[in-house]
Amino acid sequence: MGGTADEGTSYLPALAGFRAVFEASTEPTIVIDADDKIRVANAAACDLLGYAADDLLGRAFDILVAAGQVAQVNELRQAWAASTAPASLGSAMDLRALRADGTEVPVEVQVTAVTATEGPVVMVAIRDMTVAQRDTRLFRGLLEAAPDAIVIVDDTGTIRLVNKAAEQCFGYARSELIGRALEVLVPERVAQHHQHLRARRFATPHARPMEQSGTLSARRKDGSEFPVEISLAPVVTEQGALMIAAVRDVTERLAAIHAVRAAEEQQQVLIEITRSKDQFLATVSHELRTPLASIIGYCELITEMEDLSPELERFMSIVMRNARREARLVDDLLTLVNIDERGMTVRVTPVDLTLLVRAGVDAARPGAAEADISLWLDHPTDALTTVCDADRIGQVLDILLSNALKFTPPGGQVRILLEETSATARIEVTDTGIGISDPDADRVFERLYRSPNAVEREIPGAGLGLSIAAAIVTAHQGTIRVLRTDDTGSTFEIQLPLRGEN
Repeated sequence: MGGTADEGTSYLPALAGFRAVFEASTEPTIVIDADDKIRVANAAACDLLGYAADDLLGRAFDILVAAGQVAQVNELRQAWAASTAPASLGSAMDLRALRADGTEVPVEVQVTAVTATEGPVVMVAIRDMTVAQRDTRLFRGLLEAAPDAIVIVDDTGTIRLVNKAAEQCFGYARSELIGRALEVLVPERVAQHHQHLRARRFATPHARPMEQSGTLSARRKDGSEFPVEISLAPVVTEQGALMIAAVRDVTERLAAIHAVRAAEEQQQVLIEITRSKDQFLATVSHELRTPLASIIGYCELITEMEDLSPELERFMSIVMRNARREARLVDDLLTLVNIDERGMTVRVTPVDLTLLVRAGVDAARPGAAEADISLWLDHPTDALTTVCDADRIGQVLDILLSNALKFTPPGGQVRILLEETSATARIEVTDTGIGISDPDADRVFERLYRSPNAVEREIPGAGLGLSIAAAIVTAHQGTIRVLRTDDTGSTFEIQLPLRGEN
């Protein structure tokens, strides 16, 4: 049933030089007669299929078709014979040719019906798709791995390919997008304008980086819109011009930018409010200090008179007590203003804390006795010396004792503990008062903060003392904190380095 190469060449078209061109062609080509027998195979076809030329001639075409595709190819071959127009096959059906050694190779074929000297035949040009398929797999792998949504459209605006990220971004399944117009992903209000814009981009194709695209809007399957950035890359293929669009959802990034801007604006507002408040405090404090000093001075002069009635003495005592309280408030305000403007300044010297704490407790005893509160002090028998600003630390102790007495009801107790640890001097002030009743007890060190219990019971105070105490302790590289607070009372703790730094 076989034949020779010379015999087969009679099936080639009777054109001058065609035989030489056929044999020299690098594209594998065979010729099949009306009986589906191979009549001619050029050298490139023999190399691809692993046959010698004489081994192919006269053999049935089926020997070159993978077993699972014989019936399908036979149906298509009948259509080839009846057509005079070239036809392509392979890319859509994963066509595979069978080599002489039994291995398969992916191919695409182009068939053309022609008339030879021996009658009608079909020329089959075979293209090895091994490299092409490998490149296609690589391309699709890269496409799927891309973090941005990738949408590829042709010059008619039809979507030809999308990746997984595009499905997630737009809410469509891949099958719902392929073959549809690109404008399905564009907000309806700009869809018509987008068609004209797309046409211009294909007319004058050029790449557009994402950073130059500005912020645009895209539309999801559910109709919702979201901000995107888009880069474009035109590509010319055998199937025509394509445009590759990389789409990046910037919703989270824009939200973060807006949040940062809002925070910056809020911070600027807070800075302005704080500056205005400090200016107000400084002005008011200076304006109040002089008249308060006069009131206290004249009250002291009046109380020294011998002919005051008991009722007038009581009135003068009330005036002086309130004036001194207001004077302390003014001093606190000025202290805070100075801290903001120049920071807390301390002048340190060696100080015996035992004597300092004892003096502070003694100064508080008259007020404790008047309020019917027991005052207890536990301190070392020996000197406990550290380097600190005695006036400032005394001020801190006065603030803690004053608060403890103020928030402790009659019959209660306030205990002061002074002890030495391995590296610090530790002071505790414990009361049996109403407690702070705030989950975040450390807020008491914020300016103008007053605990809910203090507000509810209308206990006097401006919420300044503890913030001043915290600034003083911090300036000494120490710590101050609320150690305990509940409805049975509170404990404040101060720790100061035994060897402070100037």
